[in-house]
Amino acid sequence: MGMRKTAIVALIALAGVSVPLLHGVSFAQPAPGAAASAQMASSLSAADKAVVLKKLQDAKQHDKDARKGWSQEPLTQATYDTKIQEINRLMDKLNKGKDFPLSEVEKAVASPHSAPY
Repeated sequence: MGMRKTAIVALIALAGVSVPLLHGVSFAQPAPGAAASAQMASSLSAADKAVVLKKLQDAKQHDKDARKGWSQEPLTQATYDTKIQEINRLMDKLNKGKDFPLSEVEKAVASPHSAPY
């Protein structure tokens, strides 16, 4: 019985000491300054847009070839189909002059297996 009382007293003492420490902890996050300054497609010159369009076309052709020959697994083929659709969407936006973050281009042309696990 003496051990139980000692454990309860120790637990209460720890709780009493840790409560003032919790008030000093701040869970606030810094303002997302980097997200506000993302480069947009509308800020590109005509030559830069042509370079981005060529990059998207090359990635689309690579994904078509990869889908056709490198894997016959349905899940992998579906991943390539999704990437090709995303590239087509970005190419349409670029050709129509619609604005979008250039980070979407980088995501679309990235290899489907390049994400960290």
